[in-house]
Amino acid sequence: MKGYRGKILRVDLASGANSVTPLDPDMARDFIGGAGLACRMLYDMVDAKTDPLGPTNPILIMNGPFCGTMVPCGSKTSACSKSPLTGLWAHSTFGGHLGADIKFAGYDGIMILGQSKKPVYLFIDDSKVEIRDAKHLWGKDTQQVWETLKTETGFKNAGIARIGIAGENLVKYASIIIDHFRAAGRTGLGAVMGSKKLKAIVVNGTDRKVPVADEPKIAERSRQLNEEKKDTATFMMYSSVGTAGYVDMATDMYGSFTAGYYSVPDFSTYNIGGSAVKERILVGKTACFRCPIGCGRVIEIKEGKYATGRFAGPELEVTGTMGAQLLNNNLEALCYANKQLDLLGIDTITGGNVVAFAYYLFKQGKITAKDLDGVKPEWGEIDSALALLHKIAKREGVGNLMAEGSLAFGNKFGVGNLAAQVNGLELAQHDVRGFSGMAMTYATSPRGACHMTADMYNVQMGQGDEGFGIDSQDRFANEADLVAKFQDFRCLTNSAVMCNFYPITSNELAELLTLVTGWTYSVDDLKRAGERIFTIMRLFNLRMGYNPKNEKLPDIVLQPLKGPSEGHVPDVEAHLNKWYQYRGWDRKTGKPPKSKIKELGLSSLQSQ
Repeated sequence: MKGYRGKILRVDLASGANSVTPLDPDMARDFIGGAGLACRMLYDMVDAKTDPLGPTNPILIMNGPFCGTMVPCGSKTSACSKSPLTGLWAHSTFGGHLGADIKFAGYDGIMILGQSKKPVYLFIDDSKVEIRDAKHLWGKDTQQVWETLKTETGFKNAGIARIGIAGENLVKYASIIIDHFRAAGRTGLGAVMGSKKLKAIVVNGTDRKVPVADEPKIAERSRQLNEEKKDTATFMMYSSVGTAGYVDMATDMYGSFTAGYYSVPDFSTYNIGGSAVKERILVGKTACFRCPIGCGRVIEIKEGKYATGRFAGPELEVTGTMGAQLLNNNLEALCYANKQLDLLGIDTITGGNVVAFAYYLFKQGKITAKDLDGVKPEWGEIDSALALLHKIAKREGVGNLMAEGSLAFGNKFGVGNLAAQVNGLELAQHDVRGFSGMAMTYATSPRGACHMTADMYNVQMGQGDEGFGIDSQDRFANEADLVAKFQDFRCLTNSAVMCNFYPITSNELAELLTLVTGWTYSVDDLKRAGERIFTIMRLFNLRMGYNPKNEKLPDIVLQPLKGPSEGHVPDVEAHLNKWYQYRGWDRKTGKPPKSKIKELGLSSLQSQ
């Protein structure tokens, strides 16, 4: 097999045993890698009765055929499982170089089974696999763990994934922090690691020669693509000012970066966006393996109440949740809060949303300081948020409730309808009132309100794909059919696994897959594969007990706002009808028809 190692490492934390399972070439061809291949593998292993935090819920870390090769931005990796937050499909794509290290160690993925009785970490040095004691790491933050393991193992450049105390305490949206503070943040995979008493994974791989079908052409085409892409708007913006460079545009031009917990349309983000970071506190950049963009920010705040030292800078999403959503325009306070989220190991999107929800409910008089253990949040200040984050990570007082997510928190006080979530997963910082395509992205995503399942804000700003027939005409229009097409396309990039920030086209993706694997891929082949992968994720969710009645948006984002969004609110029901009509699925049950399942080669799955 070209582009693959042909092996999955299986580690049972209960017995201490490890083994290697061959990768099925037909399955790899059909599901490619990453999230797609992981979903197919996990489908047979879990069901509605599986406790996400129990011993029978595996976690699978999968790279893809591009990983470790010359393909630009092709070494992202997916962590996958059943989510403790939603009870549904869980995957989170991360960068850094851990995925490449796994490939260089000889594996296409690592499947972790069972639960340890004591804290451990997994040590992989090529074919040498050990489960080591981690008692001395338990209770430490993610930076302490990273530094300790680099010294302890002697591998300064090994790929290292670890959890903070939030994962240890089974916060249902705990993240996994990878390498230089990249994160598998969404859906609570850090809690799955914590339930297994698995504090960290260290991987040192030395075989950097990943077999590909046509190495000279891969090298040449990769150089050509980088040269062609370097002048695109996305490439230049993320390279120059990071992901938070989009903040001011989203706020001022589109009204899609809302504030005050989705209720304020006119909050100025001038002091906290990517340009402000670059001008005031930026000291360096970081890039994932084989990434020519380098969107990672390194900042330094040397002194003051919110001193961070040298640390990873804020991304777009946390600029929203710890900035705009709290009406906080203090850049130093934002950066400090970002660091605390990373050290504690809390998803910046869900964690920030839960905290912002508490601010909103308190200011609306729906909860009191007594409900928040004496914390009295005020718009614009960060200290209340910091206090609540530490309570969440420790599951202390009200933090024990907030650790369950915003829906559970809202339901406790009878306002669950206001929680900004879909299927239990909180919305990202891309408002449906600014880009109507995000309505169906959130409502029908396999993992809940996920913006990366189909980043329609990019499409509705003009980033289409001719091969897939994706061409937006109006950011306020009902383009649910384009959402479905783009979801299929993103299933491919999330399985290849390729960074969504790299502006690849379907024709280029088909060409790269062909050059790497030696299997011939056309755009039509990709359409079929993307639909197959999206469909199996729906079948997985149906197996978990998915209810299509939950395909709705929260009331908080269905209130019109003045400003750039022009008072627009999408008609969710009309969008859903169009989406289901395009898919050809049953609107009431949420099920694909048996004819479609057969057409996609999924008839063997026991979902119906």
